[in-house]
Amino acid sequence: MKQILCVAAILCLVSCAAVQPEERDITVVIVADLHFDAPPETDQYYHVVTINNLENNFIFPQNAMSGIAGRAVTKIDGVIIAGDMFDQPGADILQLYKDRYEMQPDKDEKNIRYPVYPGYGNHDIDPISSDSLKNLEGRKFLLAYLDSVLHDKLAKGEILNLHPGSRSYSWNTGDVHFIQAQRFSGDTGYGESNFEWLEEELATYAANGVPVVYIQHYGVDPWALTWWPQEARNRLFDLLDQYNIVAIFVGHTHIPTLQYYRGYPVYQVNNAWPDRDGNGSFAVMRIKGDAVSVANCRWLDGQGTFEVIDPYLNDTLPRQINKDIHYNAFSHNDYWRDNPLEDALAFRFNCVEADLWMIDGELYVAHDRPAPDPAITFENLYLKPLQERIRLNKGKVYPESDRPFYLMLDCKTNGEEMYPLLKKQLEPYKEMFCMVEENEYREGAVLIFISGDRPRKTVEAESTRTVFLDGQVKDLGKNMPATLMPVISDNYAAFFNWTGEGEMPEEELRKMRRIIDEVHAEGKLFRWWGAPDNRECKKIFLEQGVDLIGTDRLNDLFHILAEK
Repeated sequence: MKQILCVAAILCLVSCAAVQPEERDITVVIVADLHFDAPPETDQYYHVVTINNLENNFIFPQNAMSGIAGRAVTKIDGVIIAGDMFDQPGADILQLYKDRYEMQPDKDEKNIRYPVYPGYGNHDIDPISSDSLKNLEGRKFLLAYLDSVLHDKLAKGEILNLHPGSRSYSWNTGDVHFIQAQRFSGDTGYGESNFEWLEEELATYAANGVPVVYIQHYGVDPWALTWWPQEARNRLFDLLDQYNIVAIFVGHTHIPTLQYYRGYPVYQVNNAWPDRDGNGSFAVMRIKGDAVSVANCRWLDGQGTFEVIDPYLNDTLPRQINKDIHYNAFSHNDYWRDNPLEDALAFRFNCVEADLWMIDGELYVAHDRPAPDPAITFENLYLKPLQERIRLNKGKVYPESDRPFYLMLDCKTNGEEMYPLLKKQLEPYKEMFCMVEENEYREGAVLIFISGDRPRKTVEAESTRTVFLDGQVKDLGKNMPATLMPVISDNYAAFFNWTGEGEMPEEELRKMRRIIDEVHAEGKLFRWWGAPDNRECKKIFLEQGVDLIGTDRLNDLFHILAEK
């Protein structure tokens, strides 16, 4: 197998090198959620008949990329499946799928005419979830089929690189590199994680700006995110940031949408049958030169009639991903996330919030009083991970940052009683903190400021300390230096009625400007808490100079900040 792989790789690299961007013209179809079930079939073949009818008939609309709008697609290079091929396991169901999606010479129009690149989703891997034994038997049956297809394709040189443990694989069409990651990258629910393979795969075949199309089953809509672990997402997008990603295609949610995650377009492909959003549909992507267009194609009948509808994607390569450190971004109640701290860092936020409780001589992180648990201690959730990251980055949270990372601690119990314990826990880590030493400020990698029930009296009296205080609007004009109180935070609802609908009243806008100007005149940062977590409010905050903008929706704020 290794010999086959090497030969395929050499042939591919030679052929790819011969393709110049201006000669690039690739069109593929992406389908998802076919859910083949027991015969007799109803409209499962409508997809196939329509796909077979696309050449010389499918026309990208006028808002498509320059050079192809109004022109018919003249060739289809392949059909990609973004998961959930089967609804149930079974020989008759598998045969029905083969009759439709395995190329067979001299078959009728209900048999696909193009190479097919299969992908599995949750229904393929857990086809009978209500019965554990039958589920495992069904999984074994369906995985055996996928294995046979992929090993046959590898032997024939139709795919380039296969990871048997996860069934992830890749292939090239022209100089564009395609990766099929099955249910999701990092999945260990039925085999091995593909991450090490994926890292080597991209380094080998996608270096030097090679365009990459990535496919998996789970997407980034709110429902799909509950199926795709954040830790795996973080690792995948950290990896993709190093390459020239054309687009990401997913299925699972049965609604065609175009969404963005950490700057990448994620095209969610529709299912194959009629439901609440109309007839089944699939995506058509064309890459011509450095231009990319994707449109949704909905079948209208069983004779191949179709319409081209949204969502549309029109883009230009190479993709420019925003990799700025988002100094305005504040991860509200950061510990609520699947991976406290790490999720905020994945979006390059520069400020996070942790609520502290003192219970039996230990500090725990939680919104409400928790039961003691080593997994949620302040040291384990924040101090140790920050120390390790700073060690790896040679003294900084972000190596390229010119300012400290902000960690806000909200005291949920008596701050004066908590403070001695907090000081004791911070002491072993003091080298990474901003501090005041004999009343002189020294900058470090992390600035800790305390909110909530602040130990204000004690902190103000200290000439040497590793913590600072969060202030309030009422503290302005009272000669509180920024080296004591670097941030001013207050309750948005106590000052304003506007919730983001329509324009902010001029009187409220003037009040906001006045407050922010006062804060900045004292050399401090400003933050509203309790504000509506919507796009309209975030945009106003940015326009008016709010320094720390809180959110529970990291991806939404990331894109607002990336637009500015």
